[in-house]
Order: sequence, then structure tokens, then C-alpha cells
Amino acid sequence: MINRLAARFDVHLLVVSKTAAQDFSNARVLRRCCSQVEVFAASSLSPDAPGFERPPQVRRHRCPVATARANEILAGERVDLIHVEGFYLMQHVPAGAPAPVLLVEQNIEYELERQRAERTSDPDARAQFSSTRAEERRCWSRAARLAAVTPEDRATMQATVAHTRVRVVPDGADHIPNLHVIGFERDVEHPGAPLLVLLANYAYPPNVDAARHLCLDILPVVRQRVPDARVWLVGNAPGPEVLDLRSEAVTVTGRVADVVPYLDVADAIVCPLRIGVGVKVKAIEALRRGKAVVSSTIGAQGLPESARRALVIADDPTTFAEAAAALLLDPALRSEHERRAAHAASQLPTWEDAAQALGEIYDELLHRVPAWVPEFVPRALAGGSR
Repeated sequence: MINRLAARFDVHLLVVSKTAAQDFSNARVLRRCCSQVEVFAASSLSPDAPGFERPPQVRRHRCPVATARANEILAGERVDLIHVEGFYLMQHVPAGAPAPVLLVEQNIEYELERQRAERTSDPDARAQFSSTRAEERRCWSRAARLAAVTPEDRATMQATVAHTRVRVVPDGADHIPNLHVIGFERDVEHPGAPLLVLLANYAYPPNVDAARHLCLDILPVVRQRVPDARVWLVGNAPGPEVLDLRSEAVTVTGRVADVVPYLDVADAIVCPLRIGVGVKVKAIEALRRGKAVVSSTIGAQGLPESARRALVIADDPTTFAEAAAALLLDPALRSEHERRAAHAASQLPTWEDAAQALGEIYDELLHRVPAWVPEFVPRALAGGSR
């Protein structure tokens, strides 16, 4: 996305990172297309520190050094536009900033907190939902323009802030056959038994819930029909709740250099999410590889209708398990779903589409003159996080 935008905009990227060592290393790649890239390690708060009552996402992205640097840039340099990626980074933008603010939300975080609160009797969860909703909506009110990644999230945001225009900037899907990360493993050995794969970032609580739901509620029913069925939980940062799921039937890989071989070796991909908003990149990745997919309704959120039709959608754990077992047992059925997935992937928005949608918002906020005028190169200050 940044590489495409850099053809028309001068981007100064500030990153507040929860994986600082990795991002310090990766910054050199982005410097090829950004005027500057600065990475700051997020600063954790102890429970007794002032500000700990703020929403968790805000606390996790606290960084006084990044705040000071953003203020310094905005006070001393020409900045035409401030792009903030996630409401929790608005804490680094001063009130009365000298440039219009675009706030892009990958998720509506308070909706996630609401769903979590509904699944627990913990009163702190309800308080967390309330504080996140108040903070997130307050940040929306500060922005000159808002963007979401799905029409559903856009509708929620627009109903809340009727005075601010909300646009959709979709996540992209690369329409490149046989795409691999060069230099990493290309082949992963099939276990020799029917294989279901859940691809996820297990530092993210909704994915932890999905992994536990899959292994504890769904897999036992699958194995009644397919006794040798296996599950691989593939992805970053599995904590104790995920690692404890390991068994003869369940493998937890941890972080892998390239997810493509793990998708390709699977007999079917599963997305049993019970908590979520936004679009699920795991579903996009599976469709891109032409895989048969069983998903919950939440796992299919944000996908266009043509893509949803390519998935088997089930929410009841028994129905979900039966659908997964059917794909494992019937190669012809699996092949038909793989054909549908490949066709649906060809119709998903590309990163070119996404960059164009975002560039159009920049143009609106900048009252930009036609792109062919070479003297005008707008300066954008972009904030990002990992």
C-alpha cells in the first residue's frame, strides 16, 4: 500500500511497535519508498500507573517518545495530512493539529470488547467495553475523515458520526498465482492424515478463542467421522492457552517464515471465529490459494457476497464439524469448493484498488490539484503500529 502511495505522496512514517526488534530490522525496506521511517517501541504501563484505566489498546500503544516526536514534526515541518492507523494512535496527535486527520480503523475495537463482554460474567469486561467505546468515538470526532475496511464497519461508524464522511478502504488480495516469500521454506510435509489448518495471529484474543473452540468443541466431533484427522494451528505468538491445546491430533507451529506452504498443504482451512469485526485476512489468504474453507459467520465478515458463497458457513459446532469432515472425506466435494474459492479470489479487491481508494481520500482532504502537476508533492505523516 505504502509503495503504491509513495508514487504520488511524500510519506513520513512513524511506527509505534509492540515488536520493536523486528520492526527496526524491517524499517530499511520501507525506507526505499518513504521519505523517513521512524520506529518507536511501545511503552507498557504498570497497573498502578496513571492512565492504566484507559482502554487496553490505548495503553498498549503508549509511547511518550513517539508523542514528542509527532509534536516536533507537526510544529517544525510542513505536513499537509496526518494519517492515523487505529484510534489508539490518536493519543500521539496533538489537539489542534495543523493538518487534517484521516483515521483508518481496521476494526471497531469497542465491538470486539462488547462481544467479549457477552461471553463472560467478569464485570471488568463490561467496564472495558464502555471505556473503549467512549475513547474510540471521541477519537472519531477528532478526525476530518474516517475510513473502515468493510461496508459493515463503515455503516456503524457513519451512524455514530453523521457529520464526518466515512469511506471504505478494503484490504487487498494479490492476484498473483503461486505467490511465495522468496528465500523462505517452499515445501511443508503433509502429515499423511486428513489435515485442517487455522492460520492466525495468536497474540490476538479472538484468535485464541477460535483455536480453543476448534480444538475443544469442533475437533472431537470431526474425529468421530474422521478418526485420524489432524489440526495445525499456524501463526505468531501462541501463548499458554494455545500451547496447552497440543496433542497427538493438534500441532502448534508458532511463527512461520511463510504461511503459503502451510495453506497449500492443508486439506481444508477453518475459520471458527466467535468474536470479530472487520475483514478476516485469514479468509482472504485461503481464498487466494484456492482452498476449501469452513468458516463461521464472523469469519466471513467483510467479504463480498461472491466470496462468501465460496465458503461453507456454519456457526453451530456440530454443523461446523460435519462440514469440515465432509470436505476431508470427499475429494470431489473438496475440489469443487477449491474451484469456487479460486474464482472468488479473482474478484476480490486488489492492493491497487485499496491504494487508489486511500489516495482518493488523501486528494479530498488536500483539495489536491491534478496529479500531473509536478510542482506539488503533498507531505503526509502516517502513523502505524504492530
